[in-house]
Amino acid sequence: SSGINAEYGDVLAEDDNETTFKPEFTHQVFGDQEVIFGYKGLRINIYYTVGSLKQYVKVTHSETVPANSTVEPDNVLKLISEQTPAGFTTNHSEFIMDMNKDKSFRPAGDLISSYKLNDKTFEIFYATFENSRFQDYHSRLQTFIIWYIDAASYIDDEDYSWNLYTLFEKVTSYGEIRYKSIGFLSCYNYYCYPDKKRPRISQVLVLPPYQKCGHGAKLLTAMYDHACADPLVCDITVEDPSENFTRLRNFVDALHCSSLPSFQPDKLKQGFSKEMVSEAREKYKITAVQTRKIYELLRLRATDVSKEKEYKEYRLEVKRRLNIPFQKEKKSLQKLEKFLKPSEYEAVLLSKSVDNQHEFLEKSYRELELEYRKVIERISAHVDY
Repeated sequence: SSGINAEYGDVLAEDDNETTFKPEFTHQVFGDQEVIFGYKGLRINIYYTVGSLKQYVKVTHSETVPANSTVEPDNVLKLISEQTPAGFTTNHSEFIMDMNKDKSFRPAGDLISSYKLNDKTFEIFYATFENSRFQDYHSRLQTFIIWYIDAASYIDDEDYSWNLYTLFEKVTSYGEIRYKSIGFLSCYNYYCYPDKKRPRISQVLVLPPYQKCGHGAKLLTAMYDHACADPLVCDITVEDPSENFTRLRNFVDALHCSSLPSFQPDKLKQGFSKEMVSEAREKYKITAVQTRKIYELLRLRATDVSKEKEYKEYRLEVKRRLNIPFQKEKKSLQKLEKFLKPSEYEAVLLSKSVDNQHEFLEKSYRELELEYRKVIERISAHVDY
């Protein structure tokens, strides 16, 4: 068995809950079984300086397989180095020097947003890989994704179409300013016909000690504000979002849209409209598909579920949208009938029975409403956004 920790701080303090965190995924380094062979009492600590994210890797163990064994133990340092393009040190004294140098670290790029949270100051910077100092910093920052984003892959740092937003805590102590790396958001500028661009959000990560504090929403909002100020941006999309990111995006978009005239309660109850699509796209670069989801979410928030008629109207409208793929499938089946024997066609129809369809619709609706309610709860608890 083995223990793997990422340690992040100004001093080497193992097992400090505030600065030490365990990886969520290790299969990208140690294989699908997430097993390291050949050791007893194996412990791997990966230390980062808080600002520049220079790394020190310390591997300890009580025993290895005997020297006369036919199988050698896994080369842990080699496996980690293959996923650490910027390299790391295994020398403790060298890392102490890195920590001292870290005091003068300053973020690369342009400061685009700052905010206070629990009397702490946070700043968000924007950069592209044209900035060589940022390129160097990013080569170390990106190593976190291997441990915290499933199926993650490193991005091409020679492609200037990437936009990156980095989040830091700014600490002032005894007149000295220090910066702590907290998280980042990356997005890629795709071409949008005829002469615009479409940023697609690729990866978002806030380090574990800072999660569930609202930093993800601040980072996403800063990215939105920056993109919306660019007249060449047509809308903002997301690449393969996780469940958590979908919830975060819905929260930020719902907060934004709730201030727009077409999303007021009286308008929501009149149904989905073109005005909603054009207002959301114009003001916040939200896509039509995402706008529809935000309409449903905000309409649920405006719906009095104790009034059966009002609640039923809402459920039916959402189910009509969820039913669209079934309607398309029905048309495809009708075309298919011409090419199948009656017995084959009947078998296909049985597999697509109305009962199955209703059951699937009901299940999909219940899951969706539950997701919407989680976001609504967060909106209700939201203060001084």
